[in-house]
Amino acid sequence: MRTRKVLTVIALVALLAGVRLFAQASYQIRNWGAAHAPVYDWEGNPLWGPDWRAEVYGGNTFDSLTPLLNWYDRTRAIVPFRWPGLFVEAGGAGVYSVLDVPCGGWAWLQVRVWDVQLGATYEEASARNLGGYGESNVFYAKGGMPCVDPPTPPAPLLGLESFSVRQIIPEPSAAALLALGLAALTWHRRRGDSGGPHAGES
Repeated sequence: MRTRKVLTVIALVALLAGVRLFAQASYQIRNWGAAHAPVYDWEGNPLWGPDWRAEVYGGNTFDSLTPLLNWYDRTRAIVPFRWPGLFVEAGGAGVYSVLDVPCGGWAWLQVRVWDVQLGATYEEASARNLGGYGESNVFYAKGGMPCVDPPTPPAPLLGLESFSVRQIIPEPSAAALLALGLAALTWHRRRGDSGGPHAGES
């Protein structure tokens, strides 16, 4: 009898976990096709090359955005720019979802872009405050339904608009910092040698 109760509880937990698992809306991780919105640098050039990455964030409210996660293994989709201004997940096989909205429901979304030389994630790069990162508009879009059989495809990022990243501000080199320090020290010593603004007064 006790074993049967334990098994019933386990089954209910698994059922509830399954409801949570399937209650998601999936989206394409790309800005071309139906949602064509290239991303540019601070000079208006399309982003391209091995250093730039993009990631889609989403949530059920405007201010609760977190990275979309793979429907199967809960990994993030940090993707490269494969064509000028355009990012896309490799192979396009992942099903990336907003976890806290109903299956096939609507979610608030935003694309965030950064230079991986400044950090492995957007959070790391933006925290350095040296530029080289940017964010799209926040938009509201309907997702795909990975919870039905057969599942519907992930939905495009309809509502996404083109945007530009902030200009990169190079960090001062050690030599530059040393030169600045020496200049400040020299200026300070000269002020001291001059005796100050009242030198020579009797």
